[in-house]
Amino acid sequence: MTSLNLKAIDPAELMPLPEVPESYGPRNEEEKRVHALVKEALDSGPGKTYASVSDLVAELRAGIPRLGT
Repeated sequence: MTSLNLKAIDPAELMPLPEVPESYGPRNEEEKRVHALVKEALDSGPGKTYASVSDLVAELRAGIPRLGT
């Protein structure tokens, strides 16, 4: 009697892998500016805890003028 291979095929194994760029990081001046801002924010220390989402939204609206309209 022959044995059956009952291993399930993972669909992810059938898909081609995406191409990975040689290097990561900003590619132009705008990306460099955004990257620097994100890095500064990440390195600025511990985050702030809000009591509710509405408190967070209120602070965002106060700090970003066009969100208040």
